[in-house]
Amino acid sequence: MPYLAFLFICLCWGTSFILMDRASLAFGPAEIGMWRMTSGAATLAAYCLLKRQWTRLTPTEWRQLAVIAFFCNAYPYVVQPFAMQSTGEHGFIGMMVTLVPIATIAAVAIMLKQWPTPRQWVGVLGGLGCAALIVFDGTERGIAPWLLALALSSPISYAIGNTYLKWKLAHLPTAPLTVLFLLMGASLVVPFEFIPALREGMHLGPPETPEHFWYALGSLLLLGVGSTGVAILLFVWLVQTQGPLFAGMVTYVVPMIALLWGQVDGERLTSRQLAAIGGALAMVAIVQWRSAKPVVAATAEPPA
Repeated sequence: MPYLAFLFICLCWGTSFILMDRASLAFGPAEIGMWRMTSGAATLAAYCLLKRQWTRLTPTEWRQLAVIAFFCNAYPYVVQPFAMQSTGEHGFIGMMVTLVPIATIAAVAIMLKQWPTPRQWVGVLGGLGCAALIVFDGTERGIAPWLLALALSSPISYAIGNTYLKWKLAHLPTAPLTVLFLLMGASLVVPFEFIPALREGMHLGPPETPEHFWYALGSLLLLGVGSTGVAILLFVWLVQTQGPLFAGMVTYVVPMIALLWGQVDGERLTSRQLAAIGGALAMVAIVQWRSAKPVVAATAEPPA
């Protein structure tokens, strides 16, 4: 089950970048992030009602949930479509998440006091070398340094949120927990959507001439229901049962799928990127080979 969940998440999240690109034809970054989280939460709320799963949080847990909602959802879900709109390259921006595992190494060491095994170090550092090839290739495309730095901030945000989730809230049921932090993440984005001065000042509004509204809306719904709702449910389950590093390794495969989708729009594919694809997949195999642990946590049952 952990490996099947891993593969499904990779396929969904690898496709999410082209879906964000298509949604941006009619929606702004703040809208995409907010409605992506809202529709994902609605999908999982229906699952919770069907399974009769819910949970109560203490005041401390609500505060911890806000930290996760910001780092795992609100910040990256707005920054990513903004970076794609600004650069015009969804495949390249998607490849930035390759850096999540190396950021997770630092986060796990600081928060959980857990140092990686030698085999994990080899896999993650090797993956970082592959990511360096990708970043170097991107600098030759003329992307402004501040936009590159903004894109690189997303993997750091994911790593902090994922590790904090494992540290503080791994004991809570997966599905209800996911619904709550998606809704809280959406609420954090609301001011950036409905306060015009804030939205326009940060350039988070829709395009001046929206195009293909229904096509963009369909892409946004797919992004919310599949890539956000179902895939995040499985990802949280992986974090809770296998740990943040195992789960975070999806980000070595996701960028490769995003890069392939980039070819649909004629984005340039170089030999350095192809070398990075092969190397990154090899690093995933090194880190994950026979590393999945039996699922024994009663609060983290695999979704039916």
